[in-house]
Amino acid sequence: MKHALLALAVSGCVTTAGIVKHQDVSVPLLIGATVADLVVSSAAASQIQQYSFGGSLATGLAFTAVDVAIGCLTGACTALRL
Repeated sequence: MKHALLALAVSGCVTTAGIVKHQDVSVPLLIGATVADLVVSSAAASQIQQYSFGGSLATGLAFTAVDVAIGCLTGACTALRL
């Protein structure tokens, strides 16, 4: 459980890209950050004993969606012209 909490604290790649790169986030960086978020948060959720594969994936998708939304507010989605 400690590792899962650490992984969730470290993830947040899209938000971090938006904060660090401001308006200069490229599409490949945005895609890579989104995939990294999904992988890290799903792997962290899989460490919870009662979660199935589907539950872990759903938790990862939810966490990634929140991170992308926050990242877009910080300027990470400017490459998408949104």
